[in-house]
Amino acid sequence: MMTKTEGPLAVLSSYSQRLLSPFFIAINTNSKHPTIANNHFLLSRLAKVKSSMAAFSASSLFLLFLLFGFSAAKELLVGGKIDAWKIPSSESDSLNQWAEKSRFRVGDHLVWKYESGKDSVLEVTREGYANCNTSNPIKEYSDGNTKVKLERPGAFYFISGAKGHCEKGQKVIVVVMSPRHTFTAVSPAPSPAEMEGPAVAPTSSATMLKLGLFSAVGVLAMSLGFLM
Repeated sequence: MMTKTEGPLAVLSSYSQRLLSPFFIAINTNSKHPTIANNHFLLSRLAKVKSSMAAFSASSLFLLFLLFGFSAAKELLVGGKIDAWKIPSSESDSLNQWAEKSRFRVGDHLVWKYESGKDSVLEVTREGYANCNTSNPIKEYSDGNTKVKLERPGAFYFISGAKGHCEKGQKVIVVVMSPRHTFTAVSPAPSPAEMEGPAVAPTSSATMLKLGLFSAVGVLAMSLGFLM
């Protein structure tokens, strides 16, 4: 059993020693009198080693695939559909409902689709979001096919630049997870009065990496266990 002070490499080293020690014992004790049984024993052990290493390689590839999936940036269509950037028909149709169920990471892109000349996207401050202030945005987009890269963790506030639209609910808060956070559920988006971004659960990517590594070592350990 692995103790708290043992790392994956220590476990791997321990299993390797346990695995190879019978080879040396067999060779040292039977070098003067080799037998067919001893040869069969060694060949059997080597075959099991090959099988175990294949299992370990497969688990390592799975781990790499898992980590690559965590790191890949995405393009996210705001609202999940082309015509989502509009005044919501009800509170349940609010874009913050979509944002609550989505996960955003540094490097992701938000994409808006709307009719140029009739609407726009304004990135504003927290206060600008609460007050639907369209006069002094951080950034303004009106091309009809807006793409915004999320370059930092934290909250981003977006409102419609069309007159009266923000007051009727056409706005969204997007909270980007810190690089130390991984994909986790996001708590409900705040009301404009509260103006606090959704909290992200503190599960770290380092923890996920450790879990993945221990899983890979666990596969090898289980495979080697059949050899003992």
